[in-house]
Amino acid sequence: MKKIIFVAGDKSGDLLAGKLCEKLKKIYREKLVIFSFAGSILAKHSLLLFNLVDHSVSGLWEAASQFFKFFRIFNYVLSEIRKIKPDLIILVDFPEFNLRLAKALNHQFKIFYYISPQIWAWRKKRIKAIKRYIDKMIVIFEFEKDIYLKNNIKVHYFGHPLLDIIPHASTASKNRIVFLPGSRKNEIRIHLPLVLSTKKILEKALKDYEFIVVRPPDIPSTFYPSQIKTCPHSYQILKESKFILTSSGSATLEATIMEIPFLIFYKLNRLSYLLLRKMVNINFIGMPNIIANKKVVEEFIQRKATPSNLAKYTLEVIQHPSKYEEVKKNLRKVKEILKPCHSLENTALFIGRELGL
Repeated sequence: MKKIIFVAGDKSGDLLAGKLCEKLKKIYREKLVIFSFAGSILAKHSLLLFNLVDHSVSGLWEAASQFFKFFRIFNYVLSEIRKIKPDLIILVDFPEFNLRLAKALNHQFKIFYYISPQIWAWRKKRIKAIKRYIDKMIVIFEFEKDIYLKNNIKVHYFGHPLLDIIPHASTASKNRIVFLPGSRKNEIRIHLPLVLSTKKILEKALKDYEFIVVRPPDIPSTFYPSQIKTCPHSYQILKESKFILTSSGSATLEATIMEIPFLIFYKLNRLSYLLLRKMVNINFIGMPNIIANKKVVEEFIQRKATPSNLAKYTLEVIQHPSKYEEVKKNLRKVKEILKPCHSLENTALFIGRELGL
């Protein structure tokens, strides 16, 4: 029996790795035992040793303020891995933690990295650590494969897993506007005032629409103000939407794959924003725009993220059918770039071959 450990510290990584873990268990059954330091989704398909996702934060300043807590967690994870002696460790995104972990383990065990750090956006020097401590990369964007090949790093690309996760059945849209203010509590706290004010403007112009704030399943409705309607994350809710206003993150790809027109907004505390602005080397923050290498979806970042700007663009798209269809057409093109499909199965089979199963 082979032993695998997954390490995933954010919710999007927990989702994608959780689905991969589910596929591994389905294919190899009793041939594998899988442990994880992750979140609630990986916990369904593995033995969860510690919930890393519960301690995730966004922003450089926010992460720095919790240094000592993460130091204790890091040492615990490192100690447990050495006790288990796995045949394979799969690190999932979460690079500040995971690259340090790979360095500390220093080839004591075979290590794959699933979902690449965004070295193409900032801190490109991390590729040196990847080359030194990671045995193989499994990337979810094809352009990332080219970066690693140019640096003589072993890399594999099987398509984007969300193509397999999101149901393909078409659904008629309703008069519904959906807000996704984030997946972490500190992120949501920053975005909620913007969401509430934007909602008030849109309600006056779209009287026959309903407005829903989608929340992560692990964050209770009581966390949100009583004057807004919330529901747990659901692809059905998103698919039935006319338009989506989402913070930057995996939700932008979910909306792209569902071909629902949307905009991207994002705000950080001022210190984190000033630090990141000097470090980031790309023109866009939304993955659909990065993949297309042009503006496909409007982005409203920091000072541009105002209620009037968000409401104005939302109405511009909704109230002009030609603009609405143009956005959908561009999203369809980006969706094609994410192929091939069956990424989860092919990734699981690749891992099985690497383990000699």
